[in-house]
Amino acid sequence: MREITQETLYFVFRDTDGMLGFSLKEYDGEPQNPRFLFDGKSQAFLIRHPGQIISLDALAEEFLPLLNKVEKVRFLETPEDSSNIVRQYDIMVTKIDSIPQIFAEEEEMLPKTA
Repeated sequence: MREITQETLYFVFRDTDGMLGFSLKEYDGEPQNPRFLFDGKSQAFLIRHPGQIISLDALAEEFLPLLNKVEKVRFLETPEDSSNIVRQYDIMVTKIDSIPQIFAEEEEMLPKTA
């Protein structure tokens, strides 16, 4: 079952190595071949695993030019009541033209059956 979550509480930062990062609350389960999709304007989505899509709401305009240039982004997951990092992973940025392309990307993540 597909689950789309609107994430409104997250932080965007530049890590010490210069990589653009996102810090968000911890989600259940490990990411499986995660993907980061960006439309080049204002919409970004994290597909943590097939069936779980996280929409990153209200990206700050100051980060949009950088998102259009970077090849990878970093995600940190932390418990809601702590700053301890429970997961960290780097993901390639995939540019998309439209929202329906998100679902095509998600389909590519599913195991192929004969």
